[in-house]
Amino acid sequence: MKRFIPIIVVGILLSSGLGVIAQPVIEDAHEKVILSFSQPTITNQNEYISIALNEANSFLMEQGKPMLPSYTETLTFPFGTKIKNVTVTPQNIQLQLISKDVLPTPPRVMVGQNVKINEEETKNYGTELYPSNWYEYSVGCGRYNGEMCVIVNIQIYPIKYHPIKKIIEWAKEAYVSVEYEPSTSVLVTYRDNFQLVIIGPSEYSEQIAPLITHKIGKGITSKFVSLEEIYGGIYFPATGRDDQEKIKYFIKNAIENWGTVNVLLIGGSSKIPVRETHVFISDTDTEIFASDLYYADIYNGTGAFSSWDTNTNNIFGEYNWGGQTDVIDLHPDVFLARLPSTTTSQVTVCVNKIITYENTPGYQQNWFSNLVVFGGDTFSDDDKVNEGEYSNQKVIDVMTGFTVNKIWVTNGKLTSVTPNGITNIKNAINDGCGFIDFSGHGNTNVWATHPNDNFNIWVPTPKGRIVSSDIETLSNGDKLPIMTVEACSTAKFNKDANCLNWAFLSNPNGGAIGAFGATGLGYGYSGTGIVQGLIGKIGLDTYKAYKVDQATTFGEMWAGGLNRYIKSRMDETDYKTIEEWQAFGDPTLSIGEKSQAPEKPATPTGTASGKVGKEYTYTTSTTDPDGDNIFYMFDWGDGTFSGWVGPFNSGATVSAKKTWDTEGTYQVKVSAKDTHGVTSVWSDSLPITMPLSYQIPFLRLLERLFEQFPRIFPVLQHLLGY
Repeated sequence: MKRFIPIIVVGILLSSGLGVIAQPVIEDAHEKVILSFSQPTITNQNEYISIALNEANSFLMEQGKPMLPSYTETLTFPFGTKIKNVTVTPQNIQLQLISKDVLPTPPRVMVGQNVKINEEETKNYGTELYPSNWYEYSVGCGRYNGEMCVIVNIQIYPIKYHPIKKIIEWAKEAYVSVEYEPSTSVLVTYRDNFQLVIIGPSEYSEQIAPLITHKIGKGITSKFVSLEEIYGGIYFPATGRDDQEKIKYFIKNAIENWGTVNVLLIGGSSKIPVRETHVFISDTDTEIFASDLYYADIYNGTGAFSSWDTNTNNIFGEYNWGGQTDVIDLHPDVFLARLPSTTTSQVTVCVNKIITYENTPGYQQNWFSNLVVFGGDTFSDDDKVNEGEYSNQKVIDVMTGFTVNKIWVTNGKLTSVTPNGITNIKNAINDGCGFIDFSGHGNTNVWATHPNDNFNIWVPTPKGRIVSSDIETLSNGDKLPIMTVEACSTAKFNKDANCLNWAFLSNPNGGAIGAFGATGLGYGYSGTGIVQGLIGKIGLDTYKAYKVDQATTFGEMWAGGLNRYIKSRMDETDYKTIEEWQAFGDPTLSIGEKSQAPEKPATPTGTASGKVGKEYTYTTSTTDPDGDNIFYMFDWGDGTFSGWVGPFNSGATVSAKKTWDTEGTYQVKVSAKDTHGVTSVWSDSLPITMPLSYQIPFLRLLERLFEQFPRIFPVLQHLLGY
């Protein structure tokens, strides 16, 4: 549990760089937070012990070192605030003797390699107390919860480990203090106001015009600006060493003079230049990859322009590249996405899909509450974990209230059952869903995975992969999902104009409305560590931005996922994971509305034991905190659902009917959603038992007679258990 003790309440947003007027300097201020931590939980893990902490929201993960729970505290201040000092003071430190070494951080593997790494081979605990400090922090600037602000991420390490003494130290409390100079800025009126700026080549202007009209009609002030206008300095002086930097300075000017919050780039790498970034991973991975985050990360932690080239060597986004590292905060300052179209017809397809999706809001349609996940085994690990399915399940756990279709190796839906794996994937998408999650291996136009611990076999069947040409045949029409792909290179649009993620968006007969994926080689932790960092974590954080943070636009979902991931200690693979996480779509695309979810519905009531083939009625109810009308959906426990029924008044009792066709035991539960499309968690389940029915025709005839004339055969009824 944590308790916040604000010493001074901070004032109004924005700095002199964002359309503001400077005010007299005021005295320094402090913000203090007191954090409390419970006793760690120690669990035996074969030759190791693992440590858990109730309050932990992250892990300290360093290759070769013990994996220790940590806690990240994020504090935000008005843009223009100067952070002068951050301290964390641990209090009430306890010592505890343990019998074994702490479990090491899982091996980090390129998503695409099937090399098994022995943890003992990489283990290097040393002799010193680990970690050496109680905390680390970083200061950045970005758009957080919709507002421009200074972001202070403080990663606290409440547990330390003595590898020689086999002792852990843990702090019961930590006192956090941030000293800062408050912002001295006030808001002013912008010269013009364009919440959305669309940037592309002039040849696309005619195709983009309907989108501009549509957005203005939705209350989003919008403007198309051609590259030719940017390079020619039509609106603002054309500043920058190359075309990429000129575009970035234009976006900075649009923020400061037009109040721009969203930027949509329309055009592939042959139409709008990409910024190639440089992160050194190893001698076998010196990949240079594209990062559109460059165009969104406009300011550094002090509010100055972020060139992504702080050492001025004309190499951008460096991390240990030739021994050089650029100091960048990575927080996006605008919500940004790209439609990497290469033809005018592709622009028209995407524009039409966006307009249709928003005119009949996808998130209000019944199919939107379907979630489809695809996974198998990604890495060879000692625990024999199917990382893809494990990662999928963590997404399912976050997306409470959604109906889930698992297309997995373990349930036979990706393998050689009838129909084959590719057909199952396409059918699941064609049926309509709000979100789809792929976790496995990838290349520019390929996704695939493996059966458990069998890395010589690739699925889905029959080809052992699904490719862009398969996606082009999807026919889900206007039932368009948002998709994530946690794999290598499926959004590598600068090398393959028809990369897998783009194939989903450019499909005129269906596909997807938005996509997230990597523009380069991805990395992941093996085993259950798959969601603790790298490609698995950024995918999961993107869903948390939607479900937990209630992102209402596609751009907010992207930025929210990045902000959730970024913390104080990040190594080279963390930087690459962030820089390559590419959003394809419209950043202003409406994917929800701000609303409180309905309360958890009551456990369904009704017959707990019955007969196959007979119809039964089940009831439930819940309330909505906002008083909204409510829809309900029953999960019958046999893979079928009632579909959304309603709307009903908040608090009303509702019912649905079900007939089971097969004997067995089922868990019936229900979810609710309000008129804004916000879903509740699932109710507790009611166990239902359907006893064996009589298969002999004569006895089935008797059943029907008993139902019609129950008093004629009381003795036989009793004998037959009725």
